Amino acid sequence: MAMGVQALESKTIERNNGAHASADWVETNDDVATYTYLSVTETDYGTDIYVSIWTYDETTGYSSEKYGYMFTEDNVFSIDKKLNSASLSEVEIDVSEWYYDETEEYYTFEEAGTLTVSADWTGIGDVSKGSYRSSSRDGDYVFRSAENSLSREAIATGLINGNDLGPSSYSWMNIFKSAYMSMEK
Repeated sequence: MAMGVQALESKTIERNNGAHASADWVETNDDVATYTYLSVTETDYGTDIYVSIWTYDETTGYSSEKYGYMFTEDNVFSIDKKLNSASLSEVEIDVSEWYYDETEEYYTFEEAGTLTVSADWTGIGDVSKGSYRSSSRDGDYVFRSAENSLSREAIATGLINGNDLGPSSYSWMNIFKSAYMSMEK
């Protein structure tokens, strides 16, 4: 009696742990609305930070946006494992800016220096749990993935160039663990 043995050619496993916090602020003065968005994602590799400030004047139709992104390996973000709080220490982000004038119908893009950004989050409400699993096969190739996460709504406060943004309109905190496995026989 003969038995066949399939040799395992390759197997790769990758695990990632991370945390995320984001916040939106909305401010209206007369006919000018300002929307500010901040997103921070920390993984085993470092921290990604994105900021955007969009301004729109309803009277003139003039709008502009400053936006920037940075990646750092410095320890600038901390988050409580129970999602009670999170904090982004002060960072400087290079930003670009675009303008649009409805009257003249033109766009302008330019470098706009740096923004100094910091923020704190405080968890509110209940912590929610989430999980996701998937598996696929194509011949001798198998791929599996899994993710577990904890999420919680929050209230954020922030400073940009020393200006207090006040309490956020909406904000969120999240902790996640993910794993990926690929195998070929």
